[in-house]
Amino acid sequence: MRQAKLLKQDILYDKWGKKFVVDTLQMEDGVVGEWSYIKGREGVMVVALTPDKKIILVRQYRYTIQQFTIENCAGGVEKDEVEADAIKRELLEESGYQVGELISLGKYYDLPSETNHWCHIFLATNCQFVAPPILDADVEKYFEMSIEIHDFKEVFKNLGTDQSLIKSAEQSFGIMLAHRYLTQNNLL
Repeated sequence: MRQAKLLKQDILYDKWGKKFVVDTLQMEDGVVGEWSYIKGREGVMVVALTPDKKIILVRQYRYTIQQFTIENCAGGVEKDEVEADAIKRELLEESGYQVGELISLGKYYDLPSETNHWCHIFLATNCQFVAPPILDADVEKYFEMSIEIHDFKEVFKNLGTDQSLIKSAEQSFGIMLAHRYLTQNNLL
């Protein structure tokens, strides 16, 4: 597919930083086919810890899977926004906590056959509660969002088990990266 020629691109939806795209491609051997995917802006996710190593998580209803999830604070990077600033904004908006120290854990993609989504994962330590969450008026107010504070070591220990609070691969991966960083730097 690397050598495929783009014949036509249809944008079926373009709102809230997401585009649903259908590309008509001609392969090197002349075969024509379609490839559909979601195209969007880059995102950020933070594994946020209080000074006593409690993890700040968000419980919210996810329409796509028709159930509540427990996740790290996350969101999209706005136009002309630096990733570190985006995560500080998202953490404050979703949880009411302010970042103490911010450490980048890298940039990763998920589901590359379905989307072009890249996520910058951060670890934030020594986070302090400063104000009630300020959810955006567009969508978040409908997510029934609430904050949960849990012991980081317990959350990590239960990943991949029936007792795990976290069911998302991307969210689990962020916690694993944070655990590795904290362990390697003798911070746990």
